[in-house]
Amino acid sequence: MRRLRPGEPVVLFDGAGRSWLGVVDACTRRAVAVMVTERLPEGEGESALDLTLALAVLKADRIGWVVEKATELGVRCIRPFISQHSLARPSAARQARWRQIALSAAKQCGRTVVPRVESPVDWEALLAEPSPCRLLFWETREARPLHEIAAVLPRPERLTVVIGPEGGFAATEIEAARRAGCDLIGLGPRILRAETAAVAAVALCQHLWGDLR
Repeated sequence: MRRLRPGEPVVLFDGAGRSWLGVVDACTRRAVAVMVTERLPEGEGESALDLTLALAVLKADRIGWVVEKATELGVRCIRPFISQHSLARPSAARQARWRQIALSAAKQCGRTVVPRVESPVDWEALLAEPSPCRLLFWETREARPLHEIAAVLPRPERLTVVIGPEGGFAATEIEAARRAGCDLIGLGPRILRAETAAVAAVALCQHLWGDLR
């Protein structure tokens, strides 16, 4: 607010898809008065692909970085989960920080919808949730290249990308994922850090089915 001056143009958004053009009418340390001049089309800056990123909780605060980049790439929901090899258990304060990061990133990149950052769930609970299409990215020879899946997969309107923890998935967790209908996808010959894999997978899916064509 300290950078704003009367007469400057601004964009207002409600975080749920609606946005407006306006002009600053008055500005104090505590408040800004804006005169709305035009309503923008609903969903401005949003991808047609309803993309969820299901990400294993990572140690330190690497999830904060992933939340920021996933927001910039158009993810609508970030679903942290805890698996057998997860190395962290996030506090309520950390989860609140992730949501603040998503809000700030949405403002910065011109989105009108702030992604939902949900509370962590166990792996079994995540698999039990309904999802029409779920792609699990995993560094194994059993995984198929994404382009092979894309060639036979009908264009999805909703999609969940699953990224595992630093320690990888347990064999029993992969078997449970198969039973739940997950497709196992590879990201090339190199082993990527979990946060790198998350951003790469989201960008590829937005390129194939979203708005990064």
